[in-house]
Amino acid sequence: MKRVLTPTRSELRAEAIHAEAFQALAHLTRLQVFFFLVRAGEEVAVGEIQEAVEVPGPTLSHHLDVLRRAGLVQSRKEERYIYYSVKRDTVTTLCRLLTMCC
Repeated sequence: MKRVLTPTRSELRAEAIHAEAFQALAHLTRLQVFFFLVRAGEEVAVGEIQEAVEVPGPTLSHHLDVLRRAGLVQSRKEERYIYYSVKRDTVTTLCRLLTMCC
């Protein structure tokens, strides 16, 4: 089991990847998609995401790509379907960074 070490407050550093992740979440549609995936707790097909957040396909594709490039979600293709899920390790790191600031 991989153990993640939490940095101390003095070791806390803002990185470009953190800013990119927060920037990706600073859009209502992407935040809705992200929350939907968090609540799902597992891989979800793009069609299910589209149905849940009621966004046109091309728009959803764009938002999922932004979340993927920011390291917040991951995708997997199986035949004609693409499945998305939250990258829990990235989200856990971001949460730890935020809670250390308080």
